[in-house]
Amino acid sequence: MYIHIYNQRIAIGMRKMECLFLRLWICMLGSVVLCRLTSQKTTHKQLISPPLPLLPLPSHKQLKWQESERALFFHYGLNTFTSSEWGSGHEEDLVSFNPLSLNTHQWTSIAKKSGFSRVILTTKHHDGFCLWNSSYTDYSVSSTPWRGGFGDLVSELSVSCFEQGIDFGVYLSPWDVHEKTYGHSLEYNEFYIALLTELLTRFV
Repeated sequence: MYIHIYNQRIAIGMRKMECLFLRLWICMLGSVVLCRLTSQKTTHKQLISPPLPLLPLPSHKQLKWQESERALFFHYGLNTFTSSEWGSGHEEDLVSFNPLSLNTHQWTSIAKKSGFSRVILTTKHHDGFCLWNSSYTDYSVSSTPWRGGFGDLVSELSVSCFEQGIDFGVYLSPWDVHEKTYGHSLEYNEFYIALLTELLTRFV
């Protein structure tokens, strides 16, 4: 009787050991399979090359422009002093442009403190009034009482931007209600290109 009970206990113990070894074997097998799958995934990822870039690629200046994100647009001209929304292009409006305390350093300082990395100035809107001393038209700051006709807002703002470490851009309206050649494609295109060349070679 004691022998029978002893044999039963041994049998039960052996079954428990078998179950334990079976569980350990399943765990070890699972770990091996998991390691192989992980290794295959890693190898698969390593074999995947990045997609080829599509041409044309952006230049360094274009990428810099995209990354800057925020720009402040300054629209300042005859309309600022004539209390009108749309400029007329009339010669008599020139006498109204005479800012007494214009400070472009203040403009750029506030722009930088507000998180802007670039400012853009409307150098000529559709009324044709130029904010710099152009060699191709008298309808500009040179014909106003501001600083005796020697003021140059584009130049001053460009310098202020440089001193503040922010970028400077210009907007030159293609429409011009003052210029007599407007509407004559060849003549006006030459006039417009000349103005644009002045801006891009003098200030930007």
